Amino acid sequence: MMSNSSSSSSSSGSTRGSKAPSSTHTKIWKKLNSGENGVVNRKKLNREMITALQQDVEKLRKKLRLEENIHRAMERAFNRPLGALPRLPPFLPPMTLQLLAEVAVLEEEVVRLEENIVHFRQELYQEAAFTSSKTNTECLLPDSSSASTNARESELPFSPKTLSVKESRRVRRNQLSANSTINMHITNTQLNKSLKAQKLKQESPRPRKTNAEPRSYVGADEKCDPNKISEDLVKCLSSIFMRCQENEEDKTSRDPYEICSSFRSRDIGPYKNFINVKAASVNQNRMSSAYAFLIRQLKGLLGRLSSVNLQQLNQQEKLAFWINIYNSCMMNGFLEHGIPESPELVVTLMRKASINVGGHFLNAITIEHFILRLPYHSKYISPKSSKKNEMAARSRFGLEFSEPLVTFALSCGSWSSPAVRVYTTDKVEEELEAAKREYLEASVGISRTKMGIPKLMEWYSHDFAKDTESLLDWICLQLPTELRKDALNCLQQGMSQSPASTRIHIIPYEFSFRYLFSI
Repeated sequence: MMSNSSSSSSSSGSTRGSKAPSSTHTKIWKKLNSGENGVVNRKKLNREMITALQQDVEKLRKKLRLEENIHRAMERAFNRPLGALPRLPPFLPPMTLQLLAEVAVLEEEVVRLEENIVHFRQELYQEAAFTSSKTNTECLLPDSSSASTNARESELPFSPKTLSVKESRRVRRNQLSANSTINMHITNTQLNKSLKAQKLKQESPRPRKTNAEPRSYVGADEKCDPNKISEDLVKCLSSIFMRCQENEEDKTSRDPYEICSSFRSRDIGPYKNFINVKAASVNQNRMSSAYAFLIRQLKGLLGRLSSVNLQQLNQQEKLAFWINIYNSCMMNGFLEHGIPESPELVVTLMRKASINVGGHFLNAITIEHFILRLPYHSKYISPKSSKKNEMAARSRFGLEFSEPLVTFALSCGSWSSPAVRVYTTDKVEEELEAAKREYLEASVGISRTKMGIPKLMEWYSHDFAKDTESLLDWICLQLPTELRKDALNCLQQGMSQSPASTRIHIIPYEFSFRYLFSI
């Protein structure tokens, strides 16, 4: 048994000893074999990876080309002239094609609505002017036939119905001024005479400066600055009108919009100190040498304005520039065409009055409704059903985005217009805020149960509020503290008894000639 066990153990040991060399050889062989094949496999794997990467790169290149084509197609679609169908390639995704088609339809609709807004506002001006003359003619029709004849011979300015007695006195005063046929049209002959007279007096001392005297308008480094030219134009034209003022006692009006006479008496703010130039107080014969000097300055400024370059102006510079140019265009229009004798002629003058800006003749309607008020889009090149010159002005000069506060800065020379002031590049936003607050303080009437709002606010109400209630809230927020409290008390007392529309009295817009100057 021992021998058997020993033999078996020896046999097993011999067996283990015989397997060891064979196992080592196998491992070495596998190792060598795997090393040779591993290099081959690695090379094969590298080739496969390179091929896969090249395929991925090619796919990305194709995707990039497709994205670039889509980008170019969408750029052409969005920058196409309005009225032209967008050319959409078939490779665009279906959702993109649908979106572009909807955008094209919406753009056409927006332009159509904007054109309707301009058209309706012009009709509102004309309707208000017609109602103005008709109302005053009926109110001032006397019993005597001679007085009736005189009333028919002259078209009388508009007066609010609530102030018929007081307004009739003012209308008769304006009628006298209309009968005098004031005409400030400056002919070439008059200009030449004025210039000759100025040359003869070159050696004489310069006339003494007054409050209406403009500052030195031209500096060596400011001759080509568009904003400086526009500011000097407003100063020069304002000085001309203020120098034509004949009655010194009429220069200021404690209540220019006559709010205190129909509502409760109160302080109307800075407007009580503004210069008040009415048709009855203008005297065209006051053409002294100083007045001739202003005319010469005006010609020089208009000449420089005709060659300005507006390409580099930013939003603030454009805003201040075009407000000044609009007001200058209207004032210059009164000098060229004379003071209108009826409200309808004031509306007509808004189209007739034009000014040369950088070689382009623009009228007041174009400046207000195509440059200042409507939003500007550079892609509006050739829209249908629009005048080419107006849309060209909008494309070339329009603001990047509209500014609703221009409502309180633009004066067309009518009785209900806001005051004229100079707007500067650096402070145009602050100046517009001040113009808004001061105009509302002077033109909003407040009584115990009624709140009087100027017609101007009703015309442009959607620029400031979505409905009547919101408009009332917005106006109250713009008023001084004490006046705001009175307005809120007025609205709160009638809130439970009647809707907002019955608590508002819209003060009619009066188109008869009048300028207010804050300078």
